[in-house]
Amino acid sequence: MPSDLSGYKNILLFGGSFDPPHRAHIELPQQAAKAIGADLVAYIPAGRAPHKLDREQTDPQHRLAMLRLALSDQPGEVPSVVLSDEIDRGADQPSYTVDTLESLKQRVEPGTTLRLLIGADQLRIFDSWRNPERIIELAEPAVMVRPPDTQEALVADLPSDQREDWATRLIETEQIDVSSTDIRAQAGAGIRDEMVCDSVAAYINQHGLYQ
Repeated sequence: MPSDLSGYKNILLFGGSFDPPHRAHIELPQQAAKAIGADLVAYIPAGRAPHKLDREQTDPQHRLAMLRLALSDQPGEVPSVVLSDEIDRGADQPSYTVDTLESLKQRVEPGTTLRLLIGADQLRIFDSWRNPERIIELAEPAVMVRPPDTQEALVADLPSDQREDWATRLIETEQIDVSSTDIRAQAGAGIRDEMVCDSVAAYINQHGLYQ
């Protein structure tokens, strides 16, 4: 994996808790990157997600290590990098996307396009994010649309004055039935191969995570 953002002109940013990272976290960004012509997928594990302040999260160093293992196990056609910006800020403060984007914009080369990959669930609450207008200026969102959602239904749910803009940001991706919540709940009984890659499953067992 590349170690920095230099030399890339169209970067797809993908944030999340990755607690733990699973196959959908790896495969769906690859699909989205190809759809928009991105030449790099940059993963940004959250230090402390603002919408999860009431939940316990696995130590960020474990989540960072598992994500790196997952990407090494499943290298895609589009190269990937893991950025620890939000984790490096510390877990005592929430990680706001707009702050991360402001910092990243200073690190990329002039003329580089940043896109922010989000799910349809996040689109529905996007107006509640901190400074959503500035987020769009810094990194126009790309929205993964997975069954049973459809592009038409998603757009219809939006305020009428937003529909035209968001309709151009939707990307059809596959439905992969796996979630970090399910993995954490089932870890004690053993993690199925289709959920996470072998190296992540071994790491979870080695460190006794989610037991």
